Amino acid sequence: MSVDKAPMQTEPRTVPSAARPWLRVLEALAWGAFFACALAFLGARYWLLPNIERYREDIVDAVSRSVGLKVSAGRIEAAWHGLRPQLLFTDVRLFDRDGREALVLPAVEGVVAWRTLLHNELTLHSLAINRPRLTLRRDPQGAIYVAGMKLAQAEDDGGFTDWVLAQSEIEIRNAEIDWLDEQRGAPPLQLTALNFRLRNDGDRHAFGLSARPPRLLGSGFDLRAELIGRSVTEPGAWNGRVFAELGYTDLAGWRAWFDYPVDVRKGQGALRLWTTLGQGRVTRATADLALTDVAAHLAADLPLLEVTAVRGRLYGRLTARGYEFGVRQLALAAARGPAMQSTSFRATWQRGEGQRAPHGSLAADQIELAPLARLAEFVPFPAGLRQTLLELAPQGNLFDVRFDWTGDLPDATKFNARARFGGLAMNAWRTIPGFAGLSGNLEASEANGRLQLDSTQAELDLPRVFPEPRIALATLNGEVQWERRDAAALLVRIPSLSFANADLAGTAFGSYRYTGTGPGVIDLSAQLKRADGRRTAKYLPLSSILGAVTREWLAGAILAGQASDVRFRLKGDLREFPFVDAAKGQFQVAARVKGAVLDYASGWPRIEDIDGELLFERDRMAIVGRTGRILGAAISNVRVGIPNLLAEHPLLTINGQAEGPSAEFLAYIQRSPVRRMIDGFTDGIRADGRGRLQLKLDLPLDDLAKSRIAGEYRFAANSITVDARLPPVERASGQVHFTEAALSLNEVRGQLFGGPAAISGGTAPQGGIAIVARGEATVQGMSALFEHPWRTRLSGGAPYTATVAVGGGRTQITFESSLRGVASDLPPPLAKGAAEPLPLRVEVFPESDRDRITLALGSVAAADFHRLRQGDSMRLLRAGLVLNPSPGEAPRVPERRGVMIHGALPALDLDRWRPLLRAGGSSGAGSFDLRFGTLDVLGKRLNKVTAHGNTDDAGWTASVNATELAGDLVYRAAGRGTLNARLKHFTVPDAYPGAGTLAPGASALPESAEISELPAVDLVAESFAYRRIRFGRIEVAAQNDGPNWRIDRIAIVNPEGALSGKGLWRTGSASSTALELKVESSDVGRLLERLGHGGRVSGGKGKLEGSLEWSGDPLMPNLPSLAGQLSLHAESAQFPRIETGLGRILSLVSLNLSEATAKGYAFDAITGAFTVTRGVAHTEDLKIRSSAAEVTMKGDIDLARESQNLQVRVVPSVRRGVTTIATIVNPAIALGVAVGQAVLKDPFGQIFSAEYAVSGSWGDPKVERTDVPPPDTTDPAFRN
Repeated sequence: MSVDKAPMQTEPRTVPSAARPWLRVLEALAWGAFFACALAFLGARYWLLPNIERYREDIVDAVSRSVGLKVSAGRIEAAWHGLRPQLLFTDVRLFDRDGREALVLPAVEGVVAWRTLLHNELTLHSLAINRPRLTLRRDPQGAIYVAGMKLAQAEDDGGFTDWVLAQSEIEIRNAEIDWLDEQRGAPPLQLTALNFRLRNDGDRHAFGLSARPPRLLGSGFDLRAELIGRSVTEPGAWNGRVFAELGYTDLAGWRAWFDYPVDVRKGQGALRLWTTLGQGRVTRATADLALTDVAAHLAADLPLLEVTAVRGRLYGRLTARGYEFGVRQLALAAARGPAMQSTSFRATWQRGEGQRAPHGSLAADQIELAPLARLAEFVPFPAGLRQTLLELAPQGNLFDVRFDWTGDLPDATKFNARARFGGLAMNAWRTIPGFAGLSGNLEASEANGRLQLDSTQAELDLPRVFPEPRIALATLNGEVQWERRDAAALLVRIPSLSFANADLAGTAFGSYRYTGTGPGVIDLSAQLKRADGRRTAKYLPLSSILGAVTREWLAGAILAGQASDVRFRLKGDLREFPFVDAAKGQFQVAARVKGAVLDYASGWPRIEDIDGELLFERDRMAIVGRTGRILGAAISNVRVGIPNLLAEHPLLTINGQAEGPSAEFLAYIQRSPVRRMIDGFTDGIRADGRGRLQLKLDLPLDDLAKSRIAGEYRFAANSITVDARLPPVERASGQVHFTEAALSLNEVRGQLFGGPAAISGGTAPQGGIAIVARGEATVQGMSALFEHPWRTRLSGGAPYTATVAVGGGRTQITFESSLRGVASDLPPPLAKGAAEPLPLRVEVFPESDRDRITLALGSVAAADFHRLRQGDSMRLLRAGLVLNPSPGEAPRVPERRGVMIHGALPALDLDRWRPLLRAGGSSGAGSFDLRFGTLDVLGKRLNKVTAHGNTDDAGWTASVNATELAGDLVYRAAGRGTLNARLKHFTVPDAYPGAGTLAPGASALPESAEISELPAVDLVAESFAYRRIRFGRIEVAAQNDGPNWRIDRIAIVNPEGALSGKGLWRTGSASSTALELKVESSDVGRLLERLGHGGRVSGGKGKLEGSLEWSGDPLMPNLPSLAGQLSLHAESAQFPRIETGLGRILSLVSLNLSEATAKGYAFDAITGAFTVTRGVAHTEDLKIRSSAAEVTMKGDIDLARESQNLQVRVVPSVRRGVTTIATIVNPAIALGVAVGQAVLKDPFGQIFSAEYAVSGSWGDPKVERTDVPPPDTTDPAFRN
């Protein structure tokens, strides 16, 4: 029967009979052990624990043995904690090894472990200490004391510490700990609210610690750990994990009690730290940071890292041969440098050992290079890597980065890299170009690589290629490949590359091979659609193609221009560059240029608007301009070239011709070194017309002073002004040849000074340039040179010679002529007939802002003028003029501003010169010292005149001595002028010969004078004479009041009398004078004698006053026009003579004339008033009173015709018994002594005894008696 089919059966197992006795024994022992434990438990529960105080000493001794220190307890209480006994100790005291009390604990709870019975050593299941206050101290040797008890060190037996680690659980609640670190010299540190729990399970230990430090250090911390270790005496055998968390904390504040892995100088924030211990040291660490204002040295040899904010996770671990380091979501803001946005990366490094080379790797999803490169200076990377990053200064972003290398950076023997990048930038380094703003992909290894570019606003840095290494590109697209075939050889291929910026746009392709020696071999082609000519030098590679001088010239010479269809070809071994031998390679840059501006040499006019070709080929450069412009002149077929770019002393050659305005030709000279070469001869020359210039220049670029020039300028029908002081040469034609050393004028002819002229000259043998013009000048043609009102008095023409000499920085213009053929209508001494010669020599010495002019005019005059430029005109600064100079006598020029005139003339008609001098303007400040035989002024002639004085802008002062006057004159020009005269004597001069007799009422002023020219006058003359009559002292004060000359005061004083008055001289077409006057005399007889009428009156006092007007000047009264009012009063005088005719008349009236005898006739008073009209004085009440009679008169006296028509009435004096007496008194005392005396020269011979009519002339009066009516006593004339 098979097993498969057998039914399953169950049979009870039986114990072998031999084993049954042993089973019973075991069963009995088990029950015995159970009852023993039960009895022990019940005994402890109901007997031992309630009586635990009895065993206090034993228990305390057991505890002392366990902890290794003496322990005492004030009281012990017992209870159960589950199935384990619990002991409560109060007033627990621990003593140090020296027996001193070290620690007092108010209460300690302990749960005893049952294994205490097995090990015969107190072992606690748990230990709890509530609210202890402990002092922890580390002495200078590093020993740690808890409450004065020294904890075990590595070399100690670890007693107490190992006992703590042997307990299952220890808990400390709400403790206060004071930490004193004498080894660090740190201040006390107090931790409050400290809670600690330790769990031990054999070699496994877990603890947690939380506490609150002082507020200045932070808000609190939490420390946890899971460790594996047997004893503290074996620290190198411990392994495990530690976690620490700090809330807000001051990192630098903890430095007094805690050593960081790095040197933290300052920082605040929170952090978490996870560390892993292996064999007693940290093998892995992770930290979460949220810190601000951090400063730390990450290694002793690194600079201080300062961070304003950092947040993220850092991690690292030690490997067998190196370390691994990384960050996750790390964001950082450095105090200096760019901020780093959130980023993550991982880096590894393994040291080389034996045959194994160092190896590193870097992986990141995204890397911001700028802040990381900045941080690399502070991070403990390999020194070579830090230095490389510092030199490269990378910027931009990398994406999907993978980089592995073998060897020490930067000289890794193997590497592999790939990444995407954007905005990538780094400095040029070694043979690697720098760049900025690049975007694209990169794959590279030590053997080959490929770079794909798709960049905008990029920049290349090629310091070994271009003189301006940084080239900005608006776009840069293409592919670059390279392959390193061995350690030295490098092959670079450019399948295609396109680029553009503000200077150029084009494409390139080619290859470059570096063999390890020399600059390498290149095959590069490029074509530009456009290029800015100004930047030509910037894109010519650094090499032997250009010397420093040539490159500098090229950089500054091309100022403008656009190039199109630019073709670039470079092929060959660069050691042979620029391939002077065509068989060894090719270098060529060819371009079509338009609108180019070439500043070919400093100080030379630029060539502008060039349209032509630019060519760099091998070692030469050429610009062929089909058209162009220099200044305003069009140029053609101009060729600019440098035959040898490699020459040590490169030579620039320019050939071409220009046609345009002659003014531009002159401007070319002025703006080029030619001006200096010809001593500035063309300064101030102006030209109007056109011409053609042929020019050749050889310019050594490193020594332009050695430039060579050859030029020819042809012109026709031009107008040329050599100097602004000279008229232009009209219709000028000829040639000008010039080199760097000489200038010459050939066959130059034209019109100058109104006549034909031939002009020649050039560089003089002794240096400088002299140009001579000879021709015939006319007065009209000289108008531009002599634009003066006097020119209208000149006529005719004369031959001349004019010379312009330039040399030594000075210019001299000389003009010479005999003036034969020129007539002058000027007053003497400048009057001249056309046939008379009068040699003239004028020299002009012009400077930039001033000039000097000397003039010699025969023996008539010589002058020296110094002028200063003001704007477009010249202002006289100083001048000297000598009249009638003696041989060799030169004008005296004042040192200060002004004009000095000196000399002598036999005669001068100042009236004829005055309008001419007025037209010539004011001379300003100056002085004069002049002598004249005769001087005619204001129609009068002065004789033997000497005058010296000074002039200024305000007027002049003079001391004058002449026959007619002597004294000081001061004239001030303000307003209409003021003349102040203080004279010793003044005699009104006679009219000069030929002046003629003045018509009645005409002005005594000459035709050349106007009343508006007369100044105000303040005159005082101690002795005044007019028409040989000495009037005495005179004072006159007068003002020019527009068309009138107002006489404010006139006073004449002498011993016999005085005249005072004021008046007005009206001018215009009808000149007239009005005076208000008053004459007083203390001796009328003597006054009449002074006035030339002696013997008419003897003695007496008198007064005459009134107002008069007449047509004409004040000094020339016009009697027919005389009008006005006069009053007369005289007394106590006597008519000294009575001729016989009077006796006859008196006898007719039978008068007793004892008082009217041949000895004269005395009167008591004469009074009367006169009205003057058209020269006729009319009176109604003229009375003469004497002791004999009273005479009354009325009627007219014609002053102009010297006649009268009077009615005279004589009334005898009653006192004398005389019935009638007649005496005729001269009525002209009021109107003029001469007229009155003429009327009364025979008074008594013409008077009737009663009433008379007097008529006829003053020289032959007619007296007729008329009938006498009965006396009328009512008539006032007959009342006494």
